[in-house]
Amino acid sequence: MTDYGSRAERWVAQKWPAIRARGMWRFVLLKGVAFWGGLMFAFLAIMMLVQFGAAHPRFPLLLAVALPLCAIGGLCWGLLTWYFNERIYRALQTSR
Repeated sequence: MTDYGSRAERWVAQKWPAIRARGMWRFVLLKGVAFWGGLMFAFLAIMMLVQFGAAHPRFPLLLAVALPLCAIGGLCWGLLTWYFNERIYRALQTSR
């Protein structure tokens, strides 16, 4: 294995081919929407629960608004992460 400069380059060189083989949408949906979006939703739900309390009349509405926003944020994160990892991977492939 070639020793690449940054930690991101080493990670992409080692792990990205297997992730890439599973497909973009699997990565985006699992890592982006489910993982990142889910963590953000859980964080926001806990913060709203602490701030307003479960008895607040608008608490369900806040959760209902946060859920699709976190899913959209996770989708964007997944797509951007895929795009940048692909750029790094292709650059590493052409430099060989």
